[in-house]
Amino acid sequence: MPRPSPPAAAAFACAAAAGLLSVAVVRGWTAAVDGELSRAAVAAAVGSPALATLGHVVEQVTQPVWFHTAGALALGLAFRRGHRREAAAALVAGGAAAALSPLVKALAGRPRPALDAGLTTATGGSYPSGHALASATVLLYLLALLLPPAASRARRRWRRAAVAVVLLVVGADRLLVGAHWPSDVLAGWLLAGALVGTATAVARRAPPPDHRPT
Repeated sequence: MPRPSPPAAAAFACAAAAGLLSVAVVRGWTAAVDGELSRAAVAAAVGSPALATLGHVVEQVTQPVWFHTAGALALGLAFRRGHRREAAAALVAGGAAAALSPLVKALAGRPRPALDAGLTTATGGSYPSGHALASATVLLYLLALLLPPAASRARRRWRRAAVAVVLLVVGADRLLVGAHWPSDVLAGWLLAGALVGTATAVARRAPPPDHRPT
C-alpha cells in the first residue's frame, strides 16, 4: 500500500487534531487554560492604551476579507501564468474556509471571551477564529501552491518564517482584544492546515497514465 504524500499526511493530522480539539472545547476541557490565557492577554491590553490601539489596528488590517482579496488576486495571476490546477485547488481551499468559519461558529455556539472590555468590533460566535482561519488558509496556499519554487533552502526558510510571523501576530491580536480564546485560534490554524494540505495533495497528484499528454 503506497504511503500518503506529505501534504495528505499533514491534512489528515490537522483534521484529526481539529476534531479532537472541537470535542475538548464542546466538553469544556479547555476552559481553564483558555480562561487563564485570555484574561492575561486582555488585562495587558486594558492596562496599556498603546497596546490596545495597536490591537485594534491589527484587527482591522487583518480582517478575513483582506486576506481573501489578496488570495483572489494571487489566484488570478497564477491562472494567467498557466498554473490552473494549483489555482483551482487553492480556490477550493479558500472557498471552503470562507464557508466553514460561519458554519462551525453556528454549530459550536461558543461566546467570545471579553467583548465587554471594548477592545474589539467582533460579533457572533467565537469558535473557530475567522481571522486565524482566513489568514492561515491564504498564506499556506500561497506558500504551497502559488508561489514559484524557492531558488534556495535559505529562501524557503525565509518564506516559512514570514508566514509564521504573520500568523502569530494575527493569533496574538485575537487574544489581546478579547475576540477569541486560544483554542479558537488553534482551531483556525488546524482547519487551514487540513484544507490546504488536502488541496495541495490533490493538485500534486499525477494524472492516470492513460491521461498523460504524449
